[in-house]
Amino acid sequence: MRKILTEIQWRGLIINNTNGLSDILKRKVSLYSGFDTTSSSLHIGNLISIILSIHFKNYGHQVFFLLGTSTSLIGDPSGKKGKRSLMTRHDMFFYYRKIRNQLFKFSKQFQIPILNNNWNNKLKFIDFSRNIGKCFDINYMLNKDSVKKRRLSLSFTEFTYQLLQAYDFYYLYKNQKCVLQIGGSDQWGNITCGIELIKKKQKTKVHGLTHPLLTKSDGTKFGKTENGDNIWLDPKLTSPYKFYQFWINLSDVQAKKLIKIFTFYNKRSISKIITLHDIAPFSRILQRKIAKATTILVHSKKTFTDIYNINQLLFNHKIKTNSKNMNTYLRQQDFLLLKKYLPCKTIRLNYTKFQFKILDLLILDNFICKSKTEVLRKIQFNSLLLNMKTFFSDYVITTKDLIYNHFILIKKGKKNFYIFYFQYEV
Repeated sequence: MRKILTEIQWRGLIINNTNGLSDILKRKVSLYSGFDTTSSSLHIGNLISIILSIHFKNYGHQVFFLLGTSTSLIGDPSGKKGKRSLMTRHDMFFYYRKIRNQLFKFSKQFQIPILNNNWNNKLKFIDFSRNIGKCFDINYMLNKDSVKKRRLSLSFTEFTYQLLQAYDFYYLYKNQKCVLQIGGSDQWGNITCGIELIKKKQKTKVHGLTHPLLTKSDGTKFGKTENGDNIWLDPKLTSPYKFYQFWINLSDVQAKKLIKIFTFYNKRSISKIITLHDIAPFSRILQRKIAKATTILVHSKKTFTDIYNINQLLFNHKIKTNSKNMNTYLRQQDFLLLKKYLPCKTIRLNYTKFQFKILDLLILDNFICKSKTEVLRKIQFNSLLLNMKTFFSDYVITTKDLIYNHFILIKKGKKNFYIFYFQYEV
């Protein structure tokens, strides 16, 4: 059996690791990965930590997920340009419940997620300062990248974050025998702080390993949509369709790198997929493989099947060439499937008085466009389609435009689709 480090190294999942890590991984060990509860959902950047944890689990190691319910109240300065706004305890507990439920899907393979307020709530400031704070001199703490980059705007609260994360590692070493912490590359300073604390308090060596952050080829942060929205794991924040499309729209350069990180295909299979892709790049085999694997992992096989069928429906050339008879090629149950996964707006009105100016509909609640100016510009360049047909700016929608008496399909640009669903008042 190949060593775990060899496996994750060729996948590009290692940025930093401590000396001697390969030696301790010759036996089964306990390790952990932490997630602060600073939002209501994890995103695809966090997914790297989860996938890395699964690799360790597959090699027989015991993996714990730690939820930073108390460190979230402090705020990690790593990767932040300015001072954080402190979240309320109410928000933290709301976020904790959401993220815990997400991790439960993956934690079937691991242990039940641990909360660090289980021990941090018992800490007393004077005791913590004497027992933990004394283990670090100021120069050591100031030389952390997260501190150096924020020295002029860093609050004392954020400055203490590295000590609290170090204490987490110390606690989990003592109580769960964790000898390894894994996390994103921006966490290296916090991880080494924990290693230092355990070395001083327990006179023993533990280890750390960081994986890459999700970045573009130019090094800038990657993992967001064109609108700047994060790609969340929560289907209510990022629809499974939008999630799937994110991977489908990867560039070839990105896809060749990310298929190693985000899928569990072996080296030989990935090499074959890349070769097939290079022969016919227009078929986007590489992107489709990643999209399928990640959608099944985060959502489900059933969801992937639905999304795949939606893609077949929306990009069917028969619809493009026969848009006047869409109901010939799309069944009513097809539209119900589209309604489930595409951005959908329900409008209630009287069927007998049904009439909508297209300009008013397209800017309704900023659902598709934010202004009439934007609509007019897109109409001019045929970037908006009504039921896959072009239209003029003075077009008025009537009941004859409704597909199966309820639906209108809007296409914006090359890849974005929206559904209007009309309900009628009795």
